[in-house]
Amino acid sequence: MPSYFHGAGGAPGIALGRAVRYRPAAPDAALVDADADAALARFADAQARAVAALNGLAERLRAEGKPDEAGIFEAQALLAEDPGLSDEVARRVRDEGEQLDAAIGATVAEMRAALEALDDAYLRERAADMDAIGQSILAALHGNGSALRDLPPGAIVVAPDLTPAETADLRGGSVAGFATAYGGPTGHTAILARALGIPAAVGLGAAALEIADGAELILDGGAALLIADPSADERAEYTRRAADAADAAARRARLRGIPGRLADGRALALWANIGHPDEAARALEHGAEGIGLFRTEFLFLDRHAPPGEHEQYAAYRRTLQTMAGRPVVIRTIDIGGDKPLPYLNMPHEENPFLGVRGLRLCMQRTDLFTTQLRALLRAAAYGDLWIMLPMVATLDDLRWGRAQLQDAAAALAAEGSPHRADVRLGVMIETPAAAVTADLFARDAAFFSIGSNDLTQYTMAADRGLADLAARYPHDAPAVFRLIGMAAEAAERAGIPIGVCGELAGVPAAAPILAGLGVNELSMAPAMIPQIKEQLQGVTFEQARAAAQAAQAR
Repeated sequence: MPSYFHGAGGAPGIALGRAVRYRPAAPDAALVDADADAALARFADAQARAVAALNGLAERLRAEGKPDEAGIFEAQALLAEDPGLSDEVARRVRDEGEQLDAAIGATVAEMRAALEALDDAYLRERAADMDAIGQSILAALHGNGSALRDLPPGAIVVAPDLTPAETADLRGGSVAGFATAYGGPTGHTAILARALGIPAAVGLGAAALEIADGAELILDGGAALLIADPSADERAEYTRRAADAADAAARRARLRGIPGRLADGRALALWANIGHPDEAARALEHGAEGIGLFRTEFLFLDRHAPPGEHEQYAAYRRTLQTMAGRPVVIRTIDIGGDKPLPYLNMPHEENPFLGVRGLRLCMQRTDLFTTQLRALLRAAAYGDLWIMLPMVATLDDLRWGRAQLQDAAAALAAEGSPHRADVRLGVMIETPAAAVTADLFARDAAFFSIGSNDLTQYTMAADRGLADLAARYPHDAPAVFRLIGMAAEAAERAGIPIGVCGELAGVPAAAPILAGLGVNELSMAPAMIPQIKEQLQGVTFEQARAAAQAAQAR
């Protein structure tokens, strides 16, 4: 009899195959070192080899045209050689007399716990990176290689979880897909699976670990569904779906140069979300008509001092030049108590997700904001740059941001520095307050962009990083659609564009609903653009409006 396992997310694709149960190899019996110096010498060697392996993997992914995925391993390499990790391991070995393996495990667990205690869902999922780093160092210490590089054809890996490095080991091989008991849709394992085109379902629950080796499986990554011991009818149905998916992929590839539009010709621009200038070229490869969200946090993370004006200017200018006149919406720094930076010396907050973050941080650190605005205005001379303010809740927030922008432009003019002052200044609608007063914001904002991830969390009072809550309080709830509809109506009356740049924009079933609500632009992961484009071509605006009305009333 079939067994069904429903997950929290995954990577699209259908796989039919046999289960291969995977558990990370336990290290060989820990060596007993002669003294602390010998233990720490072995640690330093293993640490260096783990860092080299992670950087090597990053280089290979970057050479394959996957710069953002390469960034995952570059960030892990930085964490692996973090002085805090080294110092704590050394303290435990020298002062506490712990054996090296135990010291590494305890230090990694401590760093993981610190991340898990944060209120930001994204950073909590980064806690899994600490496990991955610990495994990398221990594997280098004991000479253990990956057991995932030599799997039988058609294997569907079933594991508690996979590290990003283990996930990368599956690329280009005979594996059909993988399923994990733990993990979430925004974890690096799921992100990598989507980028590498490996069907996956994550967060299936501990019961999935009871699946027997060799059991027949069907994996539907798009539905985050795993079926064990399927019926003959299910096997036939999913075989047909897999063939249809291959045909659809070829068909969508032919849509690359066609703008986004509905079946009746109504335009709906399809833009891309990126987090680094290197990703702009890939966005164009997938047919992006613009950049709807350029996250600038990469410039501020993993360093000991904030980036200077010229470094930021160069990154923004490079992206604009790659996009060759297409719109590029750049979000100002979205950092805060939930994403602490060592050089900001930010105080502890009981609830940082509702604290000083986004524009609120900029109000406290005007030096950071002014430097970024100057860089943006200078870069704007090289393309169609739009500036977007995050975490806006009141009109005073927007007016303060505009005043700072005007001051930065005036200073550049006084210096005779080339720049462009007439950039569009818009707001990210991610708080319910901004959504319900969108008619007021529309008087001063040049555009709106719906940040559906945070809008959902604030509206539903549910952390979307928690799989159970995310399923019960989803981002396609009527309350969320109603707020988006209110913002879209306000934008239409004011004659300003409105887009969606959260995960919801890249959900095929949601695209017609968002079109029917009056959204002008959808911005998503580049790889999702062809599928969303095809979805929209099969729906008229009247059908989209009907879908939107139904979605707000179900």
